Amino acid sequence: MHEALRLAVDELRALRDPVLIAAFAGFTDPTGAAVATVRHLEEQWGATPLASIDPERFFDFTVQRPVARIVEGERVLQWPENRIAVAHPPGLDRDFLLLVGVEPHLRWRTFLAAVEEVLRATGSTVSVTLGAQAAAVPHTRPLPVTLSSSAAEFEAMFGMQAPASRYQGPTGIAGALNLRTRALGWKNASLWAMLPHYLNAGPNPNAAIALAGLIDRAFGTHTPHGPLEERARAYAEQVRETLAAAPDGAAYVRQLEEQYDALRPQLPPGSVVPPATLEADTGLPDAPDLLDDLDEFLRGQRGT
Repeated sequence: MHEALRLAVDELRALRDPVLIAAFAGFTDPTGAAVATVRHLEEQWGATPLASIDPERFFDFTVQRPVARIVEGERVLQWPENRIAVAHPPGLDRDFLLLVGVEPHLRWRTFLAAVEEVLRATGSTVSVTLGAQAAAVPHTRPLPVTLSSSAAEFEAMFGMQAPASRYQGPTGIAGALNLRTRALGWKNASLWAMLPHYLNAGPNPNAAIALAGLIDRAFGTHTPHGPLEERARAYAEQVRETLAAAPDGAAYVRQLEEQYDALRPQLPPGSVVPPATLEADTGLPDAPDLLDDLDEFLRGQRGT
């Protein structure tokens, strides 16, 4: 067994035609929307721990510091974590590996070798990585999602086209994982949610709804999304409060809406229309935090 792996079971065993779904906070998911998607799948599918990757050799703890928490009256440290769980969604004859964590700082090839060992031991040769990136899209319109893949069958599964990528430049651990699995001859797809670039205070629940909905479409799962939908309604109300206090921001959103409606991009089936009413207190960022993000963006636009 790879020395960085920490098993939560007696041994790694072959699973039923398993699919890996992975997301990493960091370069490919700076606001945590993709990570929130995998955590939602963990909860709704009743996933159980399978393995984790020891953070000691992969993180600079002066950059990604551990967090002190009080748990049952005792102070504990929470270290940067990359964990793998296994889920058996009802009604399917296949299993899912859910990898969620934080992009490591060091020894990426060693880190990927540990992930590869889990995939080999469980028989997983199909993977989907999730990401989210800022784009010039308004929060009042459907959030687009893009697809890249190593096999044409993913286009039919997700109901989307996967244009050939011409990107050259820095990449994240998700991109490195994709290339490693493709080099092994395994099948891989990558879904990216497009987020309003003027709101960055926390994970956008609408992105998680869109990504999780596409997973359902592709693999035939039936995941309840009620918790995410409640968070989305709360988020929409907080954004409404933010824009009410920032006339320049409201004007900018109207400009984005006009551009979006004029272009009318071909939206994939995972796109969602953000809800507009508040139904629950979900612990999302407060409107003042969103306002800080919006103010900072507008100052940058004005050059002040």
